[in-house]
Amino acid sequence: MVNLDIDKNAVYVLAGNTGADAMALSHMLLEQEAKFVMCFVNYHIGPMWEEAEETLRKYCEEKGIAFEVCDASKVDQTGKDADFEKWARKTRYDFFAEVYKKYDASALFLAHTEDDVIEGYLLSKQTGVRSSKFGLNTVGTTRGMLVRRPLVPYSEEDLKEYCDANNVPYNKDFGNYAHDPSRSLLRIEIVDKLNEAERDQYITEIKKANAESLSFTANIKQSVDHVDTLNIREIIALSEGEFADTIIRFIKAKAKIKIKVTPTMLTEFRAMCLNPQPNMCMKIGTNTFLVKEYDEISIDNDGLDLPYHYTLKEPCKFSCEAFELDFTEGAEDRNIHLEDYPLTVRSVLPQDVTSYNGYAVNAKQMLIAAGISERLLHVWPVFLNKDGRIVYIPRYKKGFSEYHKSSMKIFVKEEEK
Repeated sequence: MVNLDIDKNAVYVLAGNTGADAMALSHMLLEQEAKFVMCFVNYHIGPMWEEAEETLRKYCEEKGIAFEVCDASKVDQTGKDADFEKWARKTRYDFFAEVYKKYDASALFLAHTEDDVIEGYLLSKQTGVRSSKFGLNTVGTTRGMLVRRPLVPYSEEDLKEYCDANNVPYNKDFGNYAHDPSRSLLRIEIVDKLNEAERDQYITEIKKANAESLSFTANIKQSVDHVDTLNIREIIALSEGEFADTIIRFIKAKAKIKIKVTPTMLTEFRAMCLNPQPNMCMKIGTNTFLVKEYDEISIDNDGLDLPYHYTLKEPCKFSCEAFELDFTEGAEDRNIHLEDYPLTVRSVLPQDVTSYNGYAVNAKQMLIAAGISERLLHVWPVFLNKDGRIVYIPRYKKGFSEYHKSSMKIFVKEEEK
């Protein structure tokens, strides 16, 4: 039994068939009390497919599982004759995406196994097509869906033994490799005939081919549960699936509430990492945010000290959670002039340097020396002119009385006033 890390309040989609792999996975989902929808695509390419649909329908009725069927003969047939495998893949993933949306699902479960990994590796060697990484990610995204492949470490034979031991029905002859003659030959003539030692040899070859990538990924994953921040440069270098897996693990470890991570969220977060803007945040739950500060990612669990980055195109009134200002009459008394616009107002960064009494000083160190708290330091504003030069940092002093003609208020917690 593989721990599927099920959220009992969520709904999942399972790509189903009557093979041992998919049936074993359906049994594991049932045993772990998951709510899921069984999806089956009937390609009508032999009696096996008609029997599979009927078998799955009865199985789902017996187990109380929602069952959705795609009749492939009724979808767009464009490209079917030219490249059946490509057409079949598009057909089933379009269908999965439709069901995923219908049920507001949290993840799509695919029953890929170690056999699929070896088959893909042999096919790449046969065709001469190289890959930066061989194998299948246990977590990934596609078509707006979060994809999980928990059975990748196990062989087809392992899953048959699991089904036999747990009285799970399956068709020994059913295989999703029947679409593509080249893959069918590889599976039937080579993969299905491998003994344990031969399988281990291929897996060793794959691991060796992936050594650098796997080592890099392992180091990051090993640290996820023990650090408070992630390095953006490191996680961006990961593959799509590894990136998704790392972020999901980080959120699970650091967020104080349970967060449903969606493919859209992962896409937006990756875009945030690549954005040149140094300070950004993304809401992922009630008062919970993924926070980007310079080249590090952290999680804020109360929303009280989020970094920010605003642009003021001209003298104006402006308000946000951290501060409000009124520069409509000018702010020359703060060393801000009309030619400085557009202004950038953001939270202070570790590398910020400003001038103080004729000396270049680190802005954060200057504020810390003035007695600012660590939390208030997070939201203290820095003003940069259109050339990116710091032109103003509000003075910090307990009991400070405002003397400027222009108006500005920084919002602080009661105990820090």
